[in-house]
Amino acid sequence: MTTYIATDTQFDFAPRPGRLLQRELDARAISQAQLAARTGLSTKHINLVIKGTAPLSPDVAVTLEQILGTSAETWLHLEAAHQAHEARIERRNALAGFVDWASTFPRQLLIDRKVIDRADSGPDLAAKLLAFFSVASPHAFAKTWLEPQASYKRSQIHSIDPNLTALWLRLSELHAGDLIAEAPTYDSAKLQAAAALLPKLTVHDDVGRAFTKAQELLLGAGVVLVFVPEIPNTRISGVSRWINGTPMIAVTSRYKALDSLWFTLLHEIAHVLLHPKRSTFIDVDGFKADDDADAQETAANAFAQDHLIPPAYRAQLAATTTVKGIVSLADVLGVSPSLVAGQWAFRTKTWGGPIAKLRKKFDLADLLA
Repeated sequence: MTTYIATDTQFDFAPRPGRLLQRELDARAISQAQLAARTGLSTKHINLVIKGTAPLSPDVAVTLEQILGTSAETWLHLEAAHQAHEARIERRNALAGFVDWASTFPRQLLIDRKVIDRADSGPDLAAKLLAFFSVASPHAFAKTWLEPQASYKRSQIHSIDPNLTALWLRLSELHAGDLIAEAPTYDSAKLQAAAALLPKLTVHDDVGRAFTKAQELLLGAGVVLVFVPEIPNTRISGVSRWINGTPMIAVTSRYKALDSLWFTLLHEIAHVLLHPKRSTFIDVDGFKADDDADAQETAANAFAQDHLIPPAYRAQLAATTTVKGIVSLADVLGVSPSLVAGQWAFRTKTWGGPIAKLRKKFDLADLLA
């Protein structure tokens, strides 16, 4: 007898298995009561399955296979497809309630960073944004991305947008994903050696090439370094995070100055080396922030300063008052005059004048494009 159910039936919609079961019974001229008698199930249960009030269980599927000849796998596939379809409808209805949350993120920024497409709107936009953050709801977003910020942000001199901070963090995490998957095991000794070599890279005129070389050095130590352009209202200069056991450092070009970039990088390396038990550090406004109340930040700043200008040369730096003196000290250290000028400006609080002009300006986003 011809059956209405094929083994690999696929539907553009997901009908109730009971609806197809009723069609099968009609085709065979079998009543619900007769099916109940043949299967040993109650007529009430058969009726509930047909109405969709009761799920079609594996036991019932196997019984129907024996009585009607249609495989249990087919029945269970239909039941699973129907339940998934119903769940998606419920999910769609829930997403409609998340549209206001999604609208709190700047739409053009999401488009520019390829988080959403220009055509996305309403529930589709909410769904894509939740998928980007790998969470199921705005509440889950808050628990996963906002609440931890209270523990891993350092003392700030400016307020920042927590939603956009989360957006930048997630972008950095995704940007580093492939590298993290293939990174060798973290080696602190190799990272210390790499940190000692980084200032020497600054003598290269091609900053983009120097940054790429820094990425290679750190990856050799099991640390992933990425650049992610800054997002407005986050004021982030860098972050260090541990992701699945691998340290990741992400930097921006917030200050668009050579010395600031390398200071930030060394600062984040210090967190990886000195504070591995604290999984995430977000650094905002770099070394200009007042970190006296945070011993870990003070230690990271000291690490960066010592690598840029070793303690043995501090007195010479303090005594320097001319551009020629800055360039001469840079030659001795084998680093860019921009690094020395930046440390001089920081220590003297002199951000203008001839020496300050030695601080090389650039946008890493343009150089790495």
